[in-house]
Amino acid sequence: MPLRDLVIDIEPLRASRDFRAVFIARVVSLFGLGMATVALSAQVWGMSRSTFQVAVVSMVMSVSVLLGSLWGGVMADRSDRRTLIIRARGAAALAFAGLAVNAFLPEPSLWAIHLCVAWDGLASGVSITALMAAAPTLVREDQLPAAGALISLTGEIGSICAPFLGGVLLALWGPAPVFAFTAVTTGVTTLLVTRLRPLPPAVHPDGDGHDDGDGDGDGNAHRRKDSRSTLSAFRFALRDRVVGGLVLLGGVTAVFNVPVVLFPEMVERRFGGAEVMLGLLYTAPAVGAVLVSATSGWLGRAARPGRWLLTAAFTGGLATLGFGLSSDPVLAFALLAVGGAAGTVYEILEYALVQHHTPDHMRGRIVSVITAQGTSGDIVGDAEVAAIARWFSPAGAAVVNGAICAVAAVAVAVAVPGLRRATLPAPREDAPPGSDPIEPAPPAPVAPRG
Repeated sequence: MPLRDLVIDIEPLRASRDFRAVFIARVVSLFGLGMATVALSAQVWGMSRSTFQVAVVSMVMSVSVLLGSLWGGVMADRSDRRTLIIRARGAAALAFAGLAVNAFLPEPSLWAIHLCVAWDGLASGVSITALMAAAPTLVREDQLPAAGALISLTGEIGSICAPFLGGVLLALWGPAPVFAFTAVTTGVTTLLVTRLRPLPPAVHPDGDGHDDGDGDGDGNAHRRKDSRSTLSAFRFALRDRVVGGLVLLGGVTAVFNVPVVLFPEMVERRFGGAEVMLGLLYTAPAVGAVLVSATSGWLGRAARPGRWLLTAAFTGGLATLGFGLSSDPVLAFALLAVGGAAGTVYEILEYALVQHHTPDHMRGRIVSVITAQGTSGDIVGDAEVAAIARWFSPAGAAVVNGAICAVAAVAVAVAVPGLRRATLPAPREDAPPGSDPIEPAPPAPVAPRG
């Protein structure tokens, strides 16, 4: 296998100035957010001495991100995406500035924390959705897997490094400077996004794809409004065999994912090692994910990306099942790393397939559906795995989750052959290096695939 098929493909960074700006902005933002997450949990615990209060803040963030994603998806298809991202990141910077001011007070307010977290969650949901909808227009379609791998790599590296740095800053200076630093990094990301070219919404057909005969060529007002609704995105997902299959499988994997909330209890009951082993378990999926992202060049050249995605979902389920059955710490770490690697293959191919098979005028809402799916899946999944762990055991909950994910992958592969047969554009070998891509024409809505 050629070396280029093993090393991560950085061509999107070389070819697109806009993608470089987005990539740098994401790296800076993730480090700031990772540090703020540690500081926020520590501050709320120190103020309340209550795990419940820490969970409430996390839930406030999740719910607000969910709402922001849904609203942001609609707005990303109605307005200039660059302007939407700039405004949302600016709003998030104000939220972190509010957290910093509150933390500097002699007696910080818990309600102020809830308010700032909710504000940041709404802003983050909007900006994430708009950015993901805009990303395909910044690179060529054949570079979508490479762009997805680069985005995934920054997230995984941030999840490993940023919490550690946040803990160091928290130990040295407390939460207020950490929040202030995050406000500054968020402001920097806002300035970086201003370097993007305008990203207006795509011209889209009316509700049924036909002119209404009034001479303006864009259909009647009712149909134009309906074609911009979230409901129309759901209808498109139900009709399209690739996107619909991804939404179906993604819903299952979002709920029945690796049960990280059970790691503390499993360490105490089964593995031992206390804090050291707990830290290793949390790190293991990210280690596998980084290794895959760094050697993901082959994904852009995979002949059957749909099959690889389904195989990754099945492998991840088996790895989670094996983790639940394992009593050896080394084996448990290895299985979690395999699960993280499989999850990254899934995420990279899901990103590329969704963006390729979704028309541009609908990308914002489809991305918002998938983002909301992941966020709500985390909320429901925590409750689900806690209930199963109480009925059986933490290890039993991991076995059940893994088995459900593996079975779901097989069921979707059989029931949705369109996803199994899905393809991506072949890589272009003749593209001149260092040239900005010409924005591709949005693909037309595709007929149901069989």
